[in-house]
Amino acid sequence: MKIACVLITHLPMKAELRRRTDLRGRPILVTESVGSKQVVLDASPEAVGAIVGMPLQEAISRCKGAALLQADLPYYHGVFDRVADSLGQRSPRIEKAELGCVFVGLDGLEAMYGGATRLITTLAQAVPHSLGPRIGVGDGKFPAYIAAVASGAGRATRVPTDVVGFLKDFSVDLLPISWNKKERLRGFGLHTIGSLAALSVGSVQAQLGTEGKLAWELAHGVDRSPLVLHSREESVSEFLTFPSPATSIQAIVPAIEILLGRAFARPVLRGRHIRMAYMQGGVLNRSPWTKRFTFKDAINNKVRALSALRASLETVEMPGALEDMRLTLSGITGDSGVQASLFPDMRRQEQLRETMRQLEARLGTRPPIYLVKDVEPWSRIPERRQALVQYDP
Repeated sequence: MKIACVLITHLPMKAELRRRTDLRGRPILVTESVGSKQVVLDASPEAVGAIVGMPLQEAISRCKGAALLQADLPYYHGVFDRVADSLGQRSPRIEKAELGCVFVGLDGLEAMYGGATRLITTLAQAVPHSLGPRIGVGDGKFPAYIAAVASGAGRATRVPTDVVGFLKDFSVDLLPISWNKKERLRGFGLHTIGSLAALSVGSVQAQLGTEGKLAWELAHGVDRSPLVLHSREESVSEFLTFPSPATSIQAIVPAIEILLGRAFARPVLRGRHIRMAYMQGGVLNRSPWTKRFTFKDAINNKVRALSALRASLETVEMPGALEDMRLTLSGITGDSGVQASLFPDMRRQEQLRETMRQLEARLGTRPPIYLVKDVEPWSRIPERRQALVQYDP
């Protein structure tokens, strides 16, 4: 299966520079909260010494004078969604992976676009030049991803016939396995993919279990994982401009009511429910103000939505005067969430599905919930007896 990986490195930083051109050429740290700590989500090239995931205080000590920006994840995901939608117009088979990475199925497209070169050029043109897309092409997602990592901004790399030789010098940190498994590999002195590939699959699996077998296969360029096709999320968006800049939460509540009224009057929402609202306002002489709300229960009318949003906004501080506002409603469903059932087991399954949908809407990705499945329960090696699989009720 021929796959292209379209990779946008440092997407948060690039997205910020698209709307804050005054920050170009300056050391910048994009920070996010992880529990009670502030860590670095991304950094500009000028922020020498700052590493993604580093505690903020340590990053500041290494890069004095850096400008600090609080991460605006809804904005970054909005930029990423538009890239994915644009690529989806070039190929009907795309998968959104982690932020900034999209896999595109290429089988059958070369003839339609007049050759491989034109096809890759078309994919590159689907992404704004300012985001510096890197493209890798290979037989499988992992080889294509490594080829994209190896590419320069605006360039493409095709995995050669000798896949093992191509992968051998890259770090084991690029393998899609858990952090503790990577630590164990480094503890054994295995720092490159080639050093892992040189071992036998049995010895690797004995030490790392099913993840070890996966890593060994990927080190040999074998990736059988299918594309998890992305479907565009249905949404409704409304916009207005304030007669004069709004400086308080009380001033924007009437605007929210107007936007909700317009949205729920749209034919697409008649008899349907929403799970999420995303608000964005243009702030005078500052970055846009954004807020994302996930409703506890699916909502199907303006009154309930306004009540929930007003309660959520009570503790929010305005960053400045808002000149305009856009309200986007998403997570659209045809029912209230939990349907009645005559059978307890079926009702329990429906409730689990609804819980998973709510979590996916809140997290923006599939919830990290897994089931323990028996693989070889008779095995003498503990790691072979069971495996974790993604839970899908």
